[in-house]
Amino acid sequence: MTSRASVPASGDGRRVVVIGSGPCGAAAARELVRCGIPVLMLESGLAPPSGFMIRAAGRNLFRRYAETGVENGTKHVATGDPRTEWWSNHSPGGLSNQWTGAVPRFAPEDFTEGERLHEKYGWPVTYVDLVPYYERVERLMDITASAGDVPLLPAGYSAHHAELADDWRGVARCAEAHGQGMTVVPLADGPSFLLARRGTAFNSYFTLVRPLERSSLFTLVRGAHALRLEWDGTKRRVTGVVYRDRADGSERRVEVAAVVVAGGPLDSTRLLFQSACPDFPDGLGNGEGVLGRYLHDHPREWWVFDVERPISAPCPSVYLTRMPHADSPPLLATSWTLGAASTRDKLTSLLGRKATAISVQLFGTTIPDEAHFVEPDTERKDPLGLPRLRIHMAYDEAVLCNVVRARDRLLGIMAEAGHPGKAREIVEQLHPGSSVHYGGTARMHEWRKYGVLDAWNRVYDVPNVVVGDASCFTTGPEKNPTLTAMALATRAAERLASDLKAGL
Repeated sequence: MTSRASVPASGDGRRVVVIGSGPCGAAAARELVRCGIPVLMLESGLAPPSGFMIRAAGRNLFRRYAETGVENGTKHVATGDPRTEWWSNHSPGGLSNQWTGAVPRFAPEDFTEGERLHEKYGWPVTYVDLVPYYERVERLMDITASAGDVPLLPAGYSAHHAELADDWRGVARCAEAHGQGMTVVPLADGPSFLLARRGTAFNSYFTLVRPLERSSLFTLVRGAHALRLEWDGTKRRVTGVVYRDRADGSERRVEVAAVVVAGGPLDSTRLLFQSACPDFPDGLGNGEGVLGRYLHDHPREWWVFDVERPISAPCPSVYLTRMPHADSPPLLATSWTLGAASTRDKLTSLLGRKATAISVQLFGTTIPDEAHFVEPDTERKDPLGLPRLRIHMAYDEAVLCNVVRARDRLLGIMAEAGHPGKAREIVEQLHPGSSVHYGGTARMHEWRKYGVLDAWNRVYDVPNVVVGDASCFTTGPEKNPTLTAMALATRAAERLASDLKAGL
């Protein structure tokens, strides 16, 4: 490891620079090293993350998240909904330092349902394409989940198993009668008993990056904030990465054979904008004007409902899948994660006591639209002196109505199963960014007119640059994005390694 932002020389002309040590960058780096390709990872953060977590009997009893490096409001300007948030973490491991660890797979239909609306919403990859990469990533994450598929949620590999409590199985039967699945939410939560000096069970820095440092093929450079990718118009490829040494403020450059951009949404897109050059005056690879467009997000609500008839506190949390695709408007869906409403309920559930209050996290969807976008602000700068990112997004009536219907849908299923309930007041108002699930601004598509990237996450006009995080998503299903983003990054890295070995 290199603790300062100086880069050792490499005698291997195949060296790949990976930008960002979050889950996607770490997954891509691991795959490249596994394939024998040397990797230099540039991480903006200086200090290793810290935190604390206590887990007992399959319950997370205490978490102290690492807050160092978390930023919101310092890098962006909101020109749609003024409440728009953008959370990022410039420290090793990125936002996996605060991640809750939900890792559902996307359903096969999630990659195709948008085509009902328009061809621009079809992914260039399928569920079958991702199956081996899903499992490859899942085997790294110490996941707890139920065995077997449920409607609209394929089962993945899990190291630990948990099943629904008996009284929740009755609710699951009612959900299935409506074409929905109910199961234990797949969580990268580690073993049933865990004491960890970090805020999350899975953290990409501790779990993936630190083991890589034992390899002679891998170098981590902290305090290296990527500023731009350097395009060579004669060679028609990127030949270098320029970054700022955050320790002394100097600019440095490193030669590359290829680059994996995994700074996270929306930092990856921002870096492509910052890499504008005479051949690409509107951002690297932005020949069709798609870069920054088709922003999507998960509208998120947290609320609690009280049940008339007590039920087991969901420990681990229970996941209710979306309504069937055929019964929903295209690209408008919701999922529900149900958990214990308090730490006390988690503890008393160990004694067999039931709960009368259930916590709900609801994720809705937005239809990716050209009118929702990000772009550099021409006037305002961030703390590093770089243009702030302008985020233009607001939830329309269809999105809001979808969320309201979802509240009634859940309570209706609970009542049908014999547990009628009443929602408490919903205090937090819906606004973009609160779920920390942005995506789509450097999207994949079969055709350039609708996408920045091809089916292998390569920038169409810059074939040695891979964008390997949720910026690449064509659409944003209602499921947590991290597992799918990591699977895509692993797949793209494997193909990149193969091409570099072949001299392409």
